[in-house]
Amino acid sequence: MKDSVEPSGLAHQDAAPVILVLERDPLIAEDIIGSLGAVCDCRVVHASQLEEFLAKLVEEAHVLAAFLEMRLSKVVESGLDQTLAQKGAGIVLTVGEDDQKQAQEKGWGMLVRPFSDQMIGEALRSVVRPEAGQVSIP
Repeated sequence: MKDSVEPSGLAHQDAAPVILVLERDPLIAEDIIGSLGAVCDCRVVHASQLEEFLAKLVEEAHVLAAFLEMRLSKVVESGLDQTLAQKGAGIVLTVGEDDQKQAQEKGWGMLVRPFSDQMIGEALRSVVRPEAGQVSIP
């Protein structure tokens, strides 16, 4: 599996927004990565384990969004929410649908499984803040 994916036909640009994906299932990860690449000109970085995700997160100066296969309580307990906030990242949870209200109160998105390409785009748009100088997602 590729660690980073860019939309086909687009040249790599260091300034391209970075989206991190934490997902254990390679097929689900590929679906999310492909959909994100179709939604925006971004660099998507995938990790299948939290330790790998944290190592890749450290390498990035700024992160547009993170799609996390983690429950809200685990994100908060681990402090990952604070680390991602420091990088400017919006958070989208991909598991724990019963946490949806709490996630929304925190300004986080929720991607409910099974999901579609459209739902992935909507989840990304829900956490990106163009008014704060972030890239606008069509």
